[in-house]
Amino acid sequence: MSPGFPALPPSPPARAGAAASLSPGPLPPAAAAPLAALTGNRCGHVPAAPRFDRVVLPEDANHVRPALIAKAIAKVVAYYAHSRETCWDDLSQGERQRRLQRQIRAAGGPDSDAGRPLARRLARWRQQRSERREALVAVLKLLLAYTDIATLTVAVPAGSDWLGLSAPWIATHADLSPSRVKRALATLSRAAWLASTGQGRRFDPRQRRWVGPGWGPVRRFSFRLIHALGLEVSWNKARTRHQKDARAAARPVPGQYTRPTPTRRAMALLPRPPATATETHSAALQTLHRQLTGLAAPQTETDPAARQAAAARHRQIAALVADGLTLAEARQRLNDAAQPP
Repeated sequence: MSPGFPALPPSPPARAGAAASLSPGPLPPAAAAPLAALTGNRCGHVPAAPRFDRVVLPEDANHVRPALIAKAIAKVVAYYAHSRETCWDDLSQGERQRRLQRQIRAAGGPDSDAGRPLARRLARWRQQRSERREALVAVLKLLLAYTDIATLTVAVPAGSDWLGLSAPWIATHADLSPSRVKRALATLSRAAWLASTGQGRRFDPRQRRWVGPGWGPVRRFSFRLIHALGLEVSWNKARTRHQKDARAAARPVPGQYTRPTPTRRAMALLPRPPATATETHSAALQTLHRQLTGLAAPQTETDPAARQAAAARHRQIAALVADGLTLAEARQRLNDAAQPP
């Protein structure tokens, strides 16, 4: 629960029986307030008490996060109460401003009669709906908890790969409806703060099925979000420190033997491994084919009958070679064979 926001007073216990339902009796002062003042637009949202404490990580997850991630989450939560002071116009006013700009261009410009009232509307700052801002903050709070500082990738690391987060999974752990989570993700995407890398689990329209690992697509934050949070200096220092640690881990340890990588010249001097039986047979067939194709006489190029006879002789030679004879023995046997009258 964010500090500074009063908690929602508990509702009075329901009474049993039909008489109690018809005549509930006097209500406490907190419950005597209008229903709309407590629950907003009947969706459970209370503007004065956002439900950020319901954003929880899975029980089997590691709840320890870097201090920089915790600071970014605190900045995001502060945006709900001070949305105009933080000036996140790309997130709160971007869609409205783009829509009004299209209407002004269609009306003939801001100097036209139809474009002047639209230009005045564009100059005014409009308050973002509190329930939509609450959904954006809840989704950002959960996504930042799974953000890699070095690459700004929003996913769960799994060895050398990433497992993305799906919208239903985010809705379950952010205590929001799936439709509200999808609208929040679309708003972050249109503001160019969040983009999908095309990896992870996604729907392939050609195969008509879900492909890839994970629960959803692997997403990546833009550095514009870090700039809006005012953490670009701290974030760059953390990324530089992470890169130094990665280079230090890749260096060989003194006193430890490291197998050298052979060069191309050294690989050429190494003895070739012995050929297998399949490779030997394939090489013998290629040599026989080259020798047989080189025996074609000029007569076979003009006489079809001679060409057919040469092809038949070549097939006989190939059959004898396959039986184990050499090429010279196969030719000698065909020459010594009795010719048909």
